[in-house]
Amino acid sequence: MFFGDPHGGLEPVIAAVELLRPEAIVLLGDIQARQPLHIELEPVLNLTEVWFIPGNHDTDSNADHDNLWGSELANHNLHGRIVEIAGYKIAGLGGIFRSKIWDPRQPIEEAAFLSSDAMRRTMKREERWRDGISRKHRSSIFPHAYQQLLRSGPADILVTHEAPAAHPHGWQAIDKLAETLGVQLVIHGHHHQDIDYVAEGLMTAAAPFRAFGVDMGSHLAWPLVPSEGAGSESLPQDLLDLAAQAFGEAAQAWLNRPHELLDGQTPAAFAAKGDSEKVRRMLIAIQHGGVV
Repeated sequence: MFFGDPHGGLEPVIAAVELLRPEAIVLLGDIQARQPLHIELEPVLNLTEVWFIPGNHDTDSNADHDNLWGSELANHNLHGRIVEIAGYKIAGLGGIFRSKIWDPRQPIEEAAFLSSDAMRRTMKREERWRDGISRKHRSSIFPHAYQQLLRSGPADILVTHEAPAAHPHGWQAIDKLAETLGVQLVIHGHHHQDIDYVAEGLMTAAAPFRAFGVDMGSHLAWPLVPSEGAGSESLPQDLLDLAAQAFGEAAQAWLNRPHELLDGQTPAAFAAKGDSEKVRRMLIAIQHGGVV
């Protein structure tokens, strides 16, 4: 499961893990844990693997930085590497592009600094933070980290804080990375939107990869819906048909988006737990009108 920017609110993460018991979770940046991350997520550490990439706000304050990189989970940072998690090779690119470091619309040779070490060497001692680069730029994307990841493939899934080019504020550099790594899926945070790029017509089904954005407080489960043959966990076919009739290509996105009428659970998870009738009534009401 992939979780959008928590910004300190990790309660939905804990609730979803306790309910759905995923093999692993990935936090998509802007975590801003109020305590060291391993303490914040202590209730679920024996239930799932926890991984993350940093976001730009994870260097807003000393506490934001230290509660992430000073946590016992610090070595589960996916930025700049590929790790096999729950049967998938997942590549991570955390942080954001900052033009003071590197504007990826320009040739990489024109970057102000190729690496954090190169930036550090230009700084006076009094300008450094903890004898390194400034705290802020510890969540900047440097060309060296990007190029290292580019050479590390292949991978199945790419998780990023920045969005791919199909987003109005996205980057072609994310697309290039995804295509070079050969991933089937790109999942990002940062923009606080639940987006299924194919369902919303921002990408075609023939694109080299499928892309999703995940909103603050929301999550994306992968695979999107339980597969056929998953026994009691599979969704009834008539419910899948109702969802398709009500939402068309956006059906899976709706099934996997938390809903307030389902106590914050996704319709897919709620139905799989044995109450598909309520989800069925919701879909009928959405399509034909009526009371749930």
